[in-house]
Order: sequence, then C-alpha cells, then structure tokens
Amino acid sequence: MYAIDPRATTTAKVAGRHLAPRPGTDGVLALGLLHLMKQWGAIRPTAPAHGLSDVLWHADDYPPARVAHECGVPEAELLALARAYADARTPLILTGRGPEQHTHGTDTVQAWLNLAFLTGHVGKQGGGFGTLTGQGNGQGGREHGQKNDQLPGARSLRDPRHRAQMAAHWGVPEHHLPQPGYSAQELLNACGESGEGGLDALIVLGSNPVVSAAGAGQITEKLRALKHLIVIDFLPSETAQLATLVLPGSMWCEEEGTTTNLEGRVQRRRRAMTAPGAAREDWRILCDLAHAIGRPHGFTYPTFRDLQDDFFLATRGGKADYSGLSAERLDRASAQWPVPRADGPDTPVAYAPTYPTPDGLATLHVPRLPVPNLAPRALHLTTGRLGGQYQSGTQTRRNPALKGENTVQMHPDTALAHGLRAGQSVTLVTAHGQATLPVTLTPGIRADTLFVPFHWPGAANLLTDPTVLDPHSRMPGFKITPVTLRPAMATANSVSERAAPHPPNPALRP
Repeated sequence: MYAIDPRATTTAKVAGRHLAPRPGTDGVLALGLLHLMKQWGAIRPTAPAHGLSDVLWHADDYPPARVAHECGVPEAELLALARAYADARTPLILTGRGPEQHTHGTDTVQAWLNLAFLTGHVGKQGGGFGTLTGQGNGQGGREHGQKNDQLPGARSLRDPRHRAQMAAHWGVPEHHLPQPGYSAQELLNACGESGEGGLDALIVLGSNPVVSAAGAGQITEKLRALKHLIVIDFLPSETAQLATLVLPGSMWCEEEGTTTNLEGRVQRRRRAMTAPGAAREDWRILCDLAHAIGRPHGFTYPTFRDLQDDFFLATRGGKADYSGLSAERLDRASAQWPVPRADGPDTPVAYAPTYPTPDGLATLHVPRLPVPNLAPRALHLTTGRLGGQYQSGTQTRRNPALKGENTVQMHPDTALAHGLRAGQSVTLVTAHGQATLPVTLTPGIRADTLFVPFHWPGAANLLTDPTVLDPHSRMPGFKITPVTLRPAMATANSVSERAAPHPPNPALRP
C-alpha cells in the first residue's frame, strides 16, 4: 500500500510506503503515472469512451523527469509507485480531500479517474477510484441535493429532462424550480453585500463557517453584517454565537434516516433517543419554516416514514436510484444503489459499463492543471484534519480526552532556517490574513510545507483564500496557500484576534 501525502500521516506510517509530493501537484502525479502506463503497454480501457485518445496524447507531455521535478519527489520513487500500480491486479485509488480542495481540484480528480479507467480498473470488484467523505453521510448528501445544482437521484438542475421529472413528481410548474445557485463559499461571500446578488439573511444548518470556511476572518465579518442569521444546530458553535436566532436541532442519534458509504451501500439508521427539551428533528424544523412563510406544498409529512418513502420515490429513474428501497427492506439487509425495483436486486458494482448517458459511453476529459510554483525556499500552507478532532471541532474540542493541538507543523530544517524551536510561537502571514500559533516539529512533513489543522477558530482558515475558486466545483483552495513566517512578537494584535467571534452568548452555553 502507498500513501501519497505531503506529510507522513498515521496512514502513511501504516502503509509502509510513502510518497510526499509538493502540495497542489496530485494531478501532475496522476498524469505521470498515466504516461508510464502508456509507455509500458498497460493501457486497457474499461470500456470505449469519448475523449480517450485526447487524454492519452495529453499524458505524453508528462515524462518521469518532468513529473518528479514538479512534484518534488525522487524519480526512482515515482517509478516504484508506477510499477506497483501497473503490477497490481485490482489497484484501488482512495482519496480524502487532498486532491479535491484546490482551485483546480476537479481537474485533479479527473486525472486520477482517467488513470483508473484507462488501466481497466473502473467498474470491477475491489478496484478503481473512490473518495472517502469527511462526514458520516457525506456520500448520501452529495447524491440527492446537498449541492447547489442537484435534484434527488443525482439529477441536475441544469438538465431540462431532470427538471421536468422532478416538477412532475412534486406537482409544480417546471419554471418554479430554481436554476443552480451559489456554491457554499459563494453564498458566504455574498452575505451582507448590498445590491443584486447580495444576501441579508442566511440559514445555517449544522455547519460552522466561522471556523470551516475559507477566509474565515472575512466571512465572520460578513455574517455579522447580515440582518438575520438563523442557525439550526445542537451545540453552541462559533457561528451560533453570531446568530439572531438559534433553533435547537437534532443529533444523528435523534433522527431516523439512511447513511450511504463510499461503495454506494445504503444502510438504515434508527433513532436511538428523542431530542431533549425544545430541540426538534431538523426535517421538522424545515417543514415548519416552509409553512411559516406560506409555502407548505411539498412540506407536509405526518411522520418521517412518509418523508422517507417520498424521498425514495423521488429518486426513481435517477442515476442514484433508491426507489426500490424501503425501511422494511433495509431492516433485512443493506443495499447498494441503484436499486430501481422493490422486488429486484441491488447493484454491487455501480460503475460497470454501460453508463447512463445517451449512447451508453463514458466521456473522459483532459485535465487542465496549473504549473506548480517551483520558487526556491517558497513555503506553502496546507490544511487538514487531526485524528482526534472532527470537522470544525464544535463537538470534539469540548472533550479534553481527545488528542489534538492547534499548532503549525513544520519540518525541523524549516524551523532551524527560521530560528524557531518547538513550542515557540510564530506568525503565519498570507495574502488573506494572519494567525499566530506554536510550532510543532514534524520530521515527516516536506520542508517546503506547513500544516495547520482546521478544527480551531482563529487559525487555519484565517489564512486561506475565499475568492479564487475551482471553475467547476467552486471549491476554495484549502490545500495550498503561499505563506511567510514572521516572529510572533512583531504582530501583537493579529488578524486572528480581530477576527474572533463575539464573546459567547450565555444563553447558548450547554
């Protein structure tokens, strides 16, 4: 097993083989591997596809010497990784947020998908490409409308046929369905802005953008400028402290539902306890809000079972078809979508040919990647997760037994070059903000890379860019930001202090 990461994570240590490319060069690495697969005669496309020749010709521009130089890895290690992939019978490429959270993340993921598809490992048991989500039901949410351009069943708001299907299901005119809206980051950027496209009110459900959004300092000020900020949550997050209204929602164990994992396996989730006090299930809060603003149509469900059955039915004919599922079927066993019939089988391998396209063929795209910044002695910040902390830390930072510190990890050689010692505070400065953190010496990280976890306020996301986004996914570049170091004493009143949320509202304390 290989772990590919700019730092030696726990996974890298377990894997035993670790390649540490420069942040932002994951796509270049994938193109270099495809180049070698072509050179070694290992191209065995999963199926005929549009764009196949263009993708292979494009990979000709990425020979090992170029890839090793741009990725900042020894060419021998690149060749060893390529040989291991070529020799594997069912290689599986698993990614977290590393390849995605860039301003070119879509193209990076496309490069890895191309590699898996063109070597014959998509749609087969045990192999291919998959992304591990960062939340318990991240996969299920992405399939059914969590994104600003989606409709149930992995349908698209851009597709006239999909729009017509859902309008008919919901019994509304097609023109009542919105066009694709803002991405999450664009929505936050528009908060408090006047004129067309600006927002004066926002509902935040189970999220903590004061900590988790790129450019968190600027976003905090934008949230403060809103006329109304309504937060639905079960703990008083930093974002809830800014709210004009907090509605106590429910935890995962206080609601019924389903959870979908990486392989498309749908499992039933049962409620373990009732939400306490004034807290209510999130779906009930949303339905009540719809009634309160005079839009009850489609938001009247006597029970959760009614809502779930309607959801399953709404996915019929979509790519992620759950329409053959029911609570009773999921009581007997989990199932992998698509499941189009109640009396039919599920689909253990979802991406085997043919594909749900007009001609049954996949379409491959040539990834367009930027040239990496190869300036000598340049430092780049990358952000990410610690094993003992979850998301923005609203839950886990309350537990002193969970390990994790809000520090900046750097290589001992980097610390030495800047006259820093372990535990000494240093100020990180980017074009978007600054934060002062103690130093942790980490021999397993690249010398040109700094790592800051994003679970704490006043730290990682004060430094990231909220404005330059991936042209396709609209994802900010969480994983690479140019950064410089300054002595902490030089910035006594740092941006991190000025951008901190208002003092906690006593009424919200647990």
